[in-house]
Amino acid sequence: QVAQAIRYEATAALPALPQPLVRSLRRLRVRLCAMAPRSAPRSRAVAPGLLVLAALAASLVYLGSLGPAYSVKGAWQGQPSTLKDTVKGDFGSVMEGLEPKVSFPPIAYHREGVALSVEDGRLNADYTAKLDGDTLLQLRMNDEQEWRASLRGEDASLRVRGQGADLDSLSWEAAQSSSVEDVGDVKVEFNSDKEYNLTVVREMLARIAGAELDAKVRATNAGVTGRLGARRELPGGVEASYSVENPVGVYDLASSTHRGRLSAAVAGGEAVLQVEGDASSQAYEGSYVRDLQGGRAGVRLSHKGGALGYNVSYARDFDGVLEGDAGVHVGIDEDGVYGKVRASREVGQGLGADYEASARFETGEDRRLQLQHALKLSNKLGYAQLAHGSGEAPRLRVGYEFNA
Repeated sequence: QVAQAIRYEATAALPALPQPLVRSLRRLRVRLCAMAPRSAPRSRAVAPGLLVLAALAASLVYLGSLGPAYSVKGAWQGQPSTLKDTVKGDFGSVMEGLEPKVSFPPIAYHREGVALSVEDGRLNADYTAKLDGDTLLQLRMNDEQEWRASLRGEDASLRVRGQGADLDSLSWEAAQSSSVEDVGDVKVEFNSDKEYNLTVVREMLARIAGAELDAKVRATNAGVTGRLGARRELPGGVEASYSVENPVGVYDLASSTHRGRLSAAVAGGEAVLQVEGDASSQAYEGSYVRDLQGGRAGVRLSHKGGALGYNVSYARDFDGVLEGDAGVHVGIDEDGVYGKVRASREVGQGLGADYEASARFETGEDRRLQLQHALKLSNKLGYAQLAHGSGEAPRLRVGYEFNA
């Protein structure tokens, strides 16, 4: 009876099953026929339930064979001296770290707007329907009775969350946007906590003396904030911009933040000057960057909070110049001199090697040198990395990670 039910229901209830799955169900039917007794009244009662379980299990196995793999990984880190214990037969500390940690993929079955899925160990049920030309309804509930629903249209949305039938846990958020002639882009957002945001943006407010003005105003429960900006191209390829913005609910011009920026192409690079601040404090920064000898050179000077900052650096990748992937980055700043070197290449038999070293010499009162470097060997299944730094004991890290 179970076999007959599987034969019927697999065809009637799941007409879109793939042919390999149908063949698997047929083989299952043959085996059940050989095992089942001739008279089994109770089997007729339980046949539909067994049928659903068998079809669902077969479907998940089939879908799992085509879906994304799950990852298996493990790692151990410690001092190389710890490996002496393994020579004596004590593998405890190493094996505890190398125990596999499995990250399972989401498994889902969906058909005609209804879906069942397992994600992060939680069962979810989803329903999606299109109500009209541009409105979409989505509903999700999990095995802990948490649910959320949403209505999304072209210019409006509503999101609702809850816990079972508990109305006290209900919360919602709504938003609507539109474009109003001679006003700008308007968006209003509000929620069940009686919080709201009303935002009006005008990308092109006016054009005065060759400068393009833009504006943005946002009203909230705490007050209103506004921003007025201007930008213009000056002779010689110089671009200038300026903006002023008040904090939310503060309407004193002295407390408003002013930002100015000048940028220009100079000697094959770009020079930028920026100023930001209010009536009580200001910050200044100037920078220049350009391509140089296959790399990128840059200079930055800043003054903020009474402190002077600077950074002169040069970075270059040697891809195509050296075998493998390599690069260097050196510079000097207000704290000292620094540098970083990295290189990687294939060494054969699917084995890759990566090396990275960094150094910094601090020129302050401490005047100390910090060095760090690491060598890593890896292939498709695992890796081993040896790292060492100033004032630290060498560290060995071994691990594996693959998709199963």
